Amino acid sequence: MPEYTYKTTDLEILVATMHRTSLDFLNAMFAESGMEGFKVLIVNQTDENSILESSNPNIRVINSFEKGLSKSRNLAIQNAIGPLCFNTDDDVVFMKGFAAVIVKAYNTHPNPIITFKTLTTESKDYWKYPKKGMVHNRFVTQKTLSIEISFKLAEVLNKKLFFDERFGLGAQFEDAENFVFLTDAKKLGLTPYFYPEYITIHPPLSSSDDVESDRLLYAKAAIKTYDYGIFSYIWVFKFVFFIYRKKYISLSEVPHKIKVGFESIADYNKTKPNEKYN
Repeated sequence: MPEYTYKTTDLEILVATMHRTSLDFLNAMFAESGMEGFKVLIVNQTDENSILESSNPNIRVINSFEKGLSKSRNLAIQNAIGPLCFNTDDDVVFMKGFAAVIVKAYNTHPNPIITFKTLTTESKDYWKYPKKGMVHNRFVTQKTLSIEISFKLAEVLNKKLFFDERFGLGAQFEDAENFVFLTDAKKLGLTPYFYPEYITIHPPLSSSDDVESDRLLYAKAAIKTYDYGIFSYIWVFKFVFFIYRKKYISLSEVPHKIKVGFESIADYNKTKPNEKYN
């Protein structure tokens, strides 16, 4: 059992959004749970013509002129004040009692990172979750959404754990920022735990669902290079022929897809992780 007993007032919600000029979007996010008393930090990636402001002391706003989901997440981590933090996006709906679930998880498990379940707007599991709570294995880490991740702020900052800004929407490789974050956490000794309760509702479709797109292949080849190193070349062949067998692409498209995968591997090997956070 953790030594400190967390309260719902210890929780801060870190919201990533874009081009907002009004806080009205929060009404939909907190329609079921209410938002009275919650600390919220909004990172609004925008331009000088779309500035968001807040007069509510519990709702802080950072207007950022950068782009990229991982950059948004990192800016939130750097400016968060809640002992417990939860990542989310502006299309999430919080379930009634979600904060109590998060706090209960941290009061019963010592892990510095705890992930939860998402219910789709069709009342189905977002992915095939384990039936019981467990320390993350590879499968759970691969499947976890970035909007399912919570963490103890002090431990994440102490280990300098941030999202890899090469990955995620708006970055060079537009996928898998959550997998890299959780895998990096494991390498730093911050073992993630899966807690089998729902806290959010989200539409069932994801930007990661366009399996045959060059964008996703380019991103996936990079994440496999992060994960497998030189063996990622083998993965490219296997993946391309998999999507061909499943009739996502035609035979004539196979050479192009392999080229996209190989270009991604070469491009990834030219990049470096976030040096500014080290």
